Amino acid sequence: MARESPIALAWIALATGLAGLMGCRGSEHARVSSFVAPPMPAGFLHQSGNGWRVAVPSTWKEAPQKDATVWVVADPQAVDDFQASANVLTERFTGDSYEYARASEAALRRETRATVEEAREDVIDGDPTLVIEARWAPAAPSGVAYRTTQAALASRGKGYVVTCAVASSAAERYRSTCDSIVHSFAVER
Repeated sequence: MARESPIALAWIALATGLAGLMGCRGSEHARVSSFVAPPMPAGFLHQSGNGWRVAVPSTWKEAPQKDATVWVVADPQAVDDFQASANVLTERFTGDSYEYARASEAALRRETRATVEEAREDVIDGDPTLVIEARWAPAAPSGVAYRTTQAALASRGKGYVVTCAVASSAAERYRSTCDSIVHSFAVER
């Protein structure tokens, strides 16, 4: 599962940049009390970690990580020598989900290998946030260009980022899978 390591490392690098960006209190982006979680797609199962939960395809396998702030699962079938994956990254953050999403977007825009293609407002787990789609230039060892879809949530002094990464050539094939993963994301309140 070495192919996922550069992705996890990229998110760790971005998180390091975000750690100093502490949001201000009193946000204009209140939780949506009428939010109803989307139904879990067939063939998905819930996975959870310290303070978060996400639904992923049941065929995807967990990849061991050295850093406890990152959790990764990957599709065992590679496309263009790249395994689609989902990961969750956690770090300290005192602002709300929207502030954390804006900080994540800003960090992605500073990442030289990433090009943010879209940052759209959405509601995930009842929180206003952003769903950010980015294109990434190839990196060693895979040498494959890939795309990510991510969302950020914040709760109880922690920031959580869920990311779905796929080979650029398979982006449309995995679009509904990535959307389901991102929209299933939930954190402890």
